[in-house]
Amino acid sequence: MGGLSSGSPLDDWRFLVGTWKGSAKDQFGEKGIIEGTVVFSLEPSEKFIMGKHEGYSESRLLNKSVTLLFYDSLEQKFRRKSFFSYGFVNNEVECAGNKDEIKFDVTMEPLPKSFEGTRWRSFLRKISDKELAMGLEVAKQGEEFKKYGESILHKTEK
Repeated sequence: MGGLSSGSPLDDWRFLVGTWKGSAKDQFGEKGIIEGTVVFSLEPSEKFIMGKHEGYSESRLLNKSVTLLFYDSLEQKFRRKSFFSYGFVNNEVECAGNKDEIKFDVTMEPLPKSFEGTRWRSFLRKISDKELAMGLEVAKQGEEFKKYGESILHKTEK
């Protein structure tokens, strides 16, 4: 992943920096429209892309999260740590990708009892410099992954 002139494959994802807004309907285990805002920045340094996310349903705050995306040069894979207001952390390791998409295998800590035996994948997909898809896929043990939810986000400001 990443161009030859790039110092790091993370450079291909710097277009994320800025404010993004989007919505999803009847997805992520919720009924109705979920609206979200994500603000990406180069924090705590240029080796990371931090995202601060808030999700709302009918003006009610559903969740907040903070993610840190970085490139592990030893493993030659993207990694992401996501901290959720629900009280769990997703440890995400790239399992597939190209210059426009990263798919991550997800392990949760602590694993909620209701998710035992469930496998998760998350993804980031660049549609354009101003449009992004973010989502989750789920699979029960021995089954294929299916979409759990996807939000299409539009960049509102740099």
